[in-house]
Amino acid sequence: MSAAKESLVGCVKCGTENEPDARFCGSCGDRLEASRKEVRVGTAEHSSDPDDDANPFAHIPESKSKPIVARHEPEAFSAAAMLAKAVAAAGPKADVKGYAQARSVDRLVGSTLNGRYLLDKKIGEGGFGAVFRGKQLATGREVALKILHPHNVSDATVVARFKREAEACSKLRNPHTVITYDFDETEDGVLYLAMELLPGSSLQQLQKKIGIIEPHRVLRILDQVAEALGEAHQLGIIHRDMKPENIIVEERGEEDFVKVLDFGIAKIVKGDGSRGPALTAIGQTVGTLEFMSPEQLRGKDLDGRSDIYALGMMAYEMLTGDLPFKDAGSSTEVIEYHLHKPPPAPSSIKKEIEIPAYVDGVVLKMVAKAREDRHADVNELRAHIKRALSEADKSTSYREFGRLALVVGGLAAVVALLAIFASR
Repeated sequence: MSAAKESLVGCVKCGTENEPDARFCGSCGDRLEASRKEVRVGTAEHSSDPDDDANPFAHIPESKSKPIVARHEPEAFSAAAMLAKAVAAAGPKADVKGYAQARSVDRLVGSTLNGRYLLDKKIGEGGFGAVFRGKQLATGREVALKILHPHNVSDATVVARFKREAEACSKLRNPHTVITYDFDETEDGVLYLAMELLPGSSLQQLQKKIGIIEPHRVLRILDQVAEALGEAHQLGIIHRDMKPENIIVEERGEEDFVKVLDFGIAKIVKGDGSRGPALTAIGQTVGTLEFMSPEQLRGKDLDGRSDIYALGMMAYEMLTGDLPFKDAGSSTEVIEYHLHKPPPAPSSIKKEIEIPAYVDGVVLKMVAKAREDRHADVNELRAHIKRALSEADKSTSYREFGRLALVVGGLAAVVALLAIFASR
């Protein structure tokens, strides 16, 4: 998988450089002319944690809340994990002075990790780490190797999140979730995850390439993502950062095969209802603003319905080419939309696009403001999608029947005319 390096986008208002796909400036919140970015949303004087989900806006009246949007580079290709046993085996970090003082992960190209993985070339990079194409020496299998940046290896919070990603993904076996092979640490402190090297492109790249996606194709993509999330939710893992960059779509003939990536900020709820240690710095709730549910923005306890909301927002962009708050001028307005404004039907955003009512129905239920008004879980969502696809098949059958009837009627008329002329 390749990832082209694009130039940063400067904010006209404050001059801050932002990621090439950013919609809003990370410093002042002003709207940019790019697409989107991953952000941390919070307030300067409040401490929040993705595990207890304390409300980052609790001490500010909702109508006047002004979040601080800290710049956070999205990971160009993120996924990961490991065997659960390997997570525990990694234990406390060893002496990492050599790697921690390195300026870049680029120096690792051509080297081997623990004598097991050969690093070929870098294919993506983000704020937490970089991803390399590599080879497992024992088998010759091509793999993707996600490596933590040198400046992050001494940051206990970042290291813990890296291991959290490994812990979450090591439990997942669904065919629509990226496959995890290994997790380990070298003697000089290089933390890495070995994972499936995926063909295809991200959903974001697909949207840029073809623009609006046909409704029935959207439903099938949603269904596969929901299948992957179903396993995660059943195991007590809430993704919390569903977005087009975290979905890989491989086009297999006329069918799509979808993979879900990046459980790096997943919330893991144990069987007894308890949660893991705090992993968030002061004043930060982690997620991607454009896709965050109202309860995630308010810092409420989360369940799978928050991922369903994010998936619904993704559906708008696939169906119409726009998010429902496309006219928002700042990050504050986006937050206001998520918290208070009723979502429009996708078919009403661009009326020139033919979006059936049964597709509207699926999406509107996914993005209901109150989570009790959404699908109870992804199984209910998948059942709704199945009914919608059935409606689509019926509509196709009716259209084909109508066309056939016209052809048969036309032939009958021609035969009748010929019979009339022949009788004269």
